[in-house]
Amino acid sequence: MNITFKNIILHNFFSFQHAELNLSNQGYILIQGVNHNPLDNASSNGSGKSALLESIAWCFTGETVRGSKEVLRIGVDGKDKMCYVDLYFVVDNTEYRLYRQSNPSKLKLYVNNEDVSGKGIRDTETILKSYLPDLNASLIGSVIILGQG
Repeated sequence: MNITFKNIILHNFFSFQHAELNLSNQGYILIQGVNHNPLDNASSNGSGKSALLESIAWCFTGETVRGSKEVLRIGVDGKDKMCYVDLYFVVDNTEYRLYRQSNPSKLKLYVNNEDVSGKGIRDTETILKSYLPDLNASLIGSVIILGQG
């Protein structure tokens, strides 16, 4: 299986208010962060370095590599409590788009721009596994390198 991540959109996911990132043809990437919170003395903790990678796992499985299902950004204002990750990727020349949302919960799967989602999250997760049976939480966790310092 050859997987290539193309784009990712994060909205109210952990420390991200909204971010759209192009992941195509980036090669190896060093992720650095700066914490701009004036009440926090940490230089990079909480800046979203790990959250960016955790969002991929959450989008596929509904939980992060560390097992968290709660991903809504802390301090989100009252108007916009929706949290989502929209991931575009290619596996062996087939294009996929996976959209997972919380508040309210939703999961959508597109294969070559065709919506193949089920009636609900569980149905769509089953369909996702039928398309990509080898792509599970264990594999995702083993290929994502998390580190700080």
